[in-house]
Amino acid sequence: MDFKNVKKQILQASDLSKKGSVDESIKDLVDFINEQDDYVTTSSCSGRAILFTSSYGDVTGHKKSKKDCKWLYTSHDLIDPDTFVNSVNLTEGDLQFKFEPFILHILCSNLEKARHLHTYAIGAGFRDSGLTVGKHGKITLAIRSNLRLEVPLSQGNVMLVSNFVILKFFSRTS
Repeated sequence: MDFKNVKKQILQASDLSKKGSVDESIKDLVDFINEQDDYVTTSSCSGRAILFTSSYGDVTGHKKSKKDCKWLYTSHDLIDPDTFVNSVNLTEGDLQFKFEPFILHILCSNLEKARHLHTYAIGAGFRDSGLTVGKHGKITLAIRSNLRLEVPLSQGNVMLVSNFVILKFFSRTS
C-alpha cells in the first residue's frame, strides 16, 4: 500500500458522513492527526445523544428493521434538557434514548506507528481500542470506549420515565 497516496486521496475526498463534517469539538484533534506523516483519520465522532423511535422490536417481540427507526433529536454537543423533553412530549410510540461515545478511526502507515498510537489510546482510558489489518495491508486503529447508554423512554404511548427524571438527569450531566 502506498500510504502517502492513500492519505492524499482520503484528505481530498468529500465527507460522506450523515452530518457532512467533522464535529467542531474534535476538529483540532482531527486536524492535528492529519498533519502527521504517518496517520490519517478515516472517520470520527465526538460522541452523540440520540432520541429515536425504536427499531428493536414491537410488543410481540418481532424485530423491526433499521429503516423503521426515525431520529427525532440528535446532538454532538451538550443536550438542552428543555428541547429534549419537548421532543419526547411531541412523539408517540416506542422511544429510545441512546448515547454513543467518542470514536476515531485512524489509518496508520505501518504496524509500529499503529502500536505506538494504540498504547496512548489505552493509556488515556479508551480500553476498547484496537487494530485491524485490512485488504492490501491497510492498518486501522479504532480509538473507542464502551461507555454507552441506551434507555427506553416509552413503550406505545406509555412513558416509562417522567419528564422530571429526564430534566434532572440532563441538568446534572450538562
